[in-house]
Amino acid sequence: MNNLLLRCLAVASICTGFLCLPQIAMSQTIDTSKVYQLDEVIISASRYAESPKTVGRNVSVITRAEIEQSVHLSVADLLAEEQSVHIVGNRQTPGSLQQGFIRNANSNHSLVMIDGVRISDPSTVNNAVDLSEISLLGVERIEIVRGSHSTLYGSSAIGGVVNIITKKNTQQGFGLNASTKNGTYGSDTFSTLNNLSLNYAMQNGLYVNAGLSQHYSKGLDATVDTATAPGAFNPQDRDNFNKLDLLAKVGYQTETWDVFASYRREDQTVDVDQGAFNDDSNAQTDFDRNLFNYGAAYQFSEQFELEYSGAYSNINRLFENDSSLVDAQGNYDGTYVETDAEGSLLENELTGQVSSNFIQASFGLESSIQKMNFRTYVYSRSQFGVFESTTDLDSLDLQESINSAFAHVELNGGLLTSSLQPFSLTLGGRFADHNEFGTHFTYEINPKVWVSDNTMIYGAVTTGYNAPSLYQLNTPEQSGSFTSLGNPNLKPEKSISYEAGFKQFLGDNVDFEISLFRTIAEDVIEYVYLWDSNTSVPNLTFNEYLGDTYINISEQDIKGIEVNLNVRPSPKFSYGGRLSVTESTLAFGPNDIDQSYTGGNHVQLFGNGKFVDNKEEIKGLTRRPKISALLKASYRPAASLKVSASSKFVGSRDDIFYSSSLGPFGAQDRTQVDGYNLTDIHVYYSINSQLSVTGKVENIFDANYVEINGYQTRGRGFFLKLSYGF
Repeated sequence: MNNLLLRCLAVASICTGFLCLPQIAMSQTIDTSKVYQLDEVIISASRYAESPKTVGRNVSVITRAEIEQSVHLSVADLLAEEQSVHIVGNRQTPGSLQQGFIRNANSNHSLVMIDGVRISDPSTVNNAVDLSEISLLGVERIEIVRGSHSTLYGSSAIGGVVNIITKKNTQQGFGLNASTKNGTYGSDTFSTLNNLSLNYAMQNGLYVNAGLSQHYSKGLDATVDTATAPGAFNPQDRDNFNKLDLLAKVGYQTETWDVFASYRREDQTVDVDQGAFNDDSNAQTDFDRNLFNYGAAYQFSEQFELEYSGAYSNINRLFENDSSLVDAQGNYDGTYVETDAEGSLLENELTGQVSSNFIQASFGLESSIQKMNFRTYVYSRSQFGVFESTTDLDSLDLQESINSAFAHVELNGGLLTSSLQPFSLTLGGRFADHNEFGTHFTYEINPKVWVSDNTMIYGAVTTGYNAPSLYQLNTPEQSGSFTSLGNPNLKPEKSISYEAGFKQFLGDNVDFEISLFRTIAEDVIEYVYLWDSNTSVPNLTFNEYLGDTYINISEQDIKGIEVNLNVRPSPKFSYGGRLSVTESTLAFGPNDIDQSYTGGNHVQLFGNGKFVDNKEEIKGLTRRPKISALLKASYRPAASLKVSASSKFVGSRDDIFYSSSLGPFGAQDRTQVDGYNLTDIHVYYSINSQLSVTGKVENIFDANYVEINGYQTRGRGFFLKLSYGF
């Protein structure tokens, strides 16, 4: 800890030194106005505002106009159309678990933030956020940064970063925005989403925003019905979804001050089933999150800004499964299951930004504290009697703390000579101290050069890490004689990424980008079974089972290429496309096992059923496509009318299913899921400056496709949105 404090002081001293640098006067500077327009900026790539076109990484911004003119129901729906962002669950019945994979990294390897501060779900096994909980209420824009960004943002930022930025000050006076989105996405389904936002801004910079969002869906049956044989029974039902969000924000914004505090309440109820191909008419999940965001920034001068920001959130997830029907005669299984998971996250950070003609620097100190609790209750009554079981982790006081210091500096070649002004080099580093596994260091090296006013090439070498979850570290449950489920010896998952890119702009008419990347993630945590090593694998029985646990063991190697093209041949017409192609492997071997923890016993990976006796490599990562693409075109015959179409292709990928043949207890095996193509048409019409109407036909060819084996997907959908605002 003392070493970390010394390193933090060293980082702070280096950054403070930038304040003392004289502003170097040059007779010539780069005329960046030749390269980009200032009406679109991104903050997440560097922590200071810049155009997405000048960032030496693959980034994108979903703008306020795109959000307001769409008929999307959630943040996940918008993200699903972005390059190298694959969302599983967003095309199923609303409220289904929605996991995001950026550049095919694990779902918990992508960082999600609101107003620059991380949100998570510490009550889950892997700490990943369910994107279905995040509505578009109060959202100004969404920024996506692909690739590792742990130097700027710490844990989880291996595959990429999503920053959801909410609205701040607006034009003076009172404003109102109201919208209703209604539609259907299959036989006997209905969805309605109603938003109301109010804002008031004073001349002196004070503002108040408030909003309400209500989403109700009469959904599909979440699972596929396979009870087709004579006499077979499946208690099919419609799995409905009900969500209510509230938002309040107050702030003060001037040329020098930006202060705000906000409160967001998310409350949703989802009808759920027991699993793939396994319906249940009496199961539901209630989820709520209270999120408090706050911040204050002061612009001391054009060269220096200091910002404090933070957030506190607490979540509760209650799953309740009452006795379920088991036959057509009305008999129930006599089992009641209740799971109550709680979690909280407190984030605070102090950051500074320094700028001169040829230097842009960000530096800061951060503190993160996560807590979780987990309770289960099972009651079962049968002909053999009554069974009752209770698990409660409350007495363990499970808590994680991470303290960090980082510095991120972009140096322009003009520091040395005017001829080097087209060249810039970004360097960054972060020291983190975790209360369980100790210190960890990540770094970033990111050069870029403007070959011409409209052509940039860049490269990046970055490292990242992901802290093990509280559940993986501490869960005391023990199903065998050897070890508990939680493993306090877990190390962070760590990665190194390589990226090279090319950006070409032909005025405002053509944008072309291509990037190549490779990410190697090591010490990836897997859920495993342990079996007695005194018995050979082919002869194992239930008697040799020693328990289940989590260990660092596998390595993921993801290589890919991304291509993005946008063409605007006239003010009325535009078209473009996005393509992502990846190759992924999962490798593991006996040398990767912590034998002191497993006792030299047989290790079986539950995720694929393999016994780790030899070095092995498996191609592909589950539920992540090798190829994905999006083609889009839009036509604006008049200023008030815009017609657009998009066609999305998702390639084949491996899904998982339980196989009883893999070991005495069985494990997960793989099966291939076919690729699919979905085409949507979207029409936006502005009746006047206050009133607009938007229509959308989703999956116009009514394609039959699968996201996850055993779960339903939406058919052809029709949606209509009416918006009013002033």
